[in-house]
Amino acid sequence: MSDNNVGCSCQSGTPLQLDDLVKEPSNTNVSDTQSPKAEGDKDTNWYLPYMNAITEGKEVEEKKSPVALFYCAGASNVGQSTVTGCVETANLLGYNRVALLCLASISAGLKNMMNGAKNARGIVAVDGCPMSCAKKTLEKAELKVDRHLIVSKDLHVPKNFRLSDSGAIKDVMNAVVQAVLSID
Repeated sequence: MSDNNVGCSCQSGTPLQLDDLVKEPSNTNVSDTQSPKAEGDKDTNWYLPYMNAITEGKEVEEKKSPVALFYCAGASNVGQSTVTGCVETANLLGYNRVALLCLASISAGLKNMMNGAKNARGIVAVDGCPMSCAKKTLEKAELKVDRHLIVSKDLHVPKNFRLSDSGAIKDVMNAVVQAVLSID
């Protein structure tokens, strides 16, 4: 995979290009896909296509960056609760305030994701357990983590392998919202 690729395309195995990411419903015009309106930013994940355009040297309208959110996706209740809790946080606060970024892309050294993290207002790392894989991955890439949450330690959720834990998901979402708001 070359450095020009946007990132992973987990379903198809084919690298995504910017045009694949900015497709909008047919009721929007082309200029809206290049520079989303402020009111649409809350519901549209605009940050990754925006950072990709910057990485490719394309001219873009300057926008205030959101807080970057990286999370563990471990194979336990605490790992999986970080995934859903962080997605729920983005849905609640909106993509104009928080951007879900791919932790694996940081390890892979993808330029658009590194630029997204470096240009974010701050970085929140959410880990399921004290192994702190998300935080360690970010630090290894020399990215500053502003807030770090460990679900099993900070939220007192016992680690087990029952992957769907609605109580933990709600607790994670509430804690992540507070972490993002403390930066925002």
